[in-house]
Amino acid sequence: MVSDFYKILQWYDALDDGEGRVPAAGLAVEPLAGGLINATFALGRRHVLQRLHPIFAPAVNADIASLLPELRAGGVPVPELVASRAGEPGVVVDGEAWRIMTRLPGKTLHRLENAEQARRAGAMIGRFHSAVRGSQHVFAFSRPGAHDTDAHLAKLAAALERQPDHRYHREVAEIASDLAPMWRAWGRPPRLPRRLIHGDLKVSNLLFDGDDVCGVIDLDTMGWSSLDIELGDAMRSWCNPGREDDPQPRFDVEMFAAAMQGYLPVVGSWLQADEVAALVPAVQRIALELAARFAGDALDESYFGWDASRFASRGEHNLVRARNQWQLARQIGLQRAAMERAVAACLPAT
Repeated sequence: MVSDFYKILQWYDALDDGEGRVPAAGLAVEPLAGGLINATFALGRRHVLQRLHPIFAPAVNADIASLLPELRAGGVPVPELVASRAGEPGVVVDGEAWRIMTRLPGKTLHRLENAEQARRAGAMIGRFHSAVRGSQHVFAFSRPGAHDTDAHLAKLAAALERQPDHRYHREVAEIASDLAPMWRAWGRPPRLPRRLIHGDLKVSNLLFDGDDVCGVIDLDTMGWSSLDIELGDAMRSWCNPGREDDPQPRFDVEMFAAAMQGYLPVVGSWLQADEVAALVPAVQRIALELAARFAGDALDESYFGWDASRFASRGEHNLVRARNQWQLARQIGLQRAAMERAVAACLPAT
């Protein structure tokens, strides 16, 4: 094992690694690729060691631990948090929060491969939302305002004013000049019931075994919000078959329809009509919002992760991301009628 991890692993008892229990500090530690925020490592064959990014307070582990029984009871496969020797769901060492989780089977995808995966993913998220529908959990940690679209557009405008000489100012200003009227035309966000949501349902936060969804991971972002935000973010991720930094994004209405065919029958007994009506507009809203966030980050050079093997700077990568989401928002607006028909086809006849 990597000796630097001893300070963390010494706080845990022996773990079952498949052939009996092994001291946690005696297990091999290897980096796992794919995460943009938390640092993630394979710990032996059956566990994962994770260092939380500073944006997450250590209390997030207690929130997750409290909600895991409800999710499992609802048929949602989620990792188990391993209690430390002190009985806590995580540890803080040298000011950094760590946790150990069981490792679920399946593989990470960064884009859906077919409509059947979208259908089964939709059904799994329906089970997730149904499992926690009656929860009264009070979060010890939350990140409010993550989807305050007005605030993100205001932040973009401030970045443009603050950095008039930035090398990408002209390109970002072009994006901003289209996003602002697009958001005004979108209208005011509806007032919807507050639901307990996952908070970050991009494709890579689901695990797949073929077409089956065998895990839901990265639960740090759970909190109280509305389902249009949750599903809007999920659909703009699931239904864009290219990368988030692809210069030519495409919104796949067939993938959207399949996801709704999986999701709506699962939640149909309790989902309200105004929540259904908000699903399609929210997909465009989230793409528009992310375009604004990435455009501002292109000037501030501030995004958590960027691909240094493909881009010379954070600014360059974020500008490409901003253009991707900007064009995606425009496409979604053009395909709104087809998306509405897809939703209506999943609802019971009246």
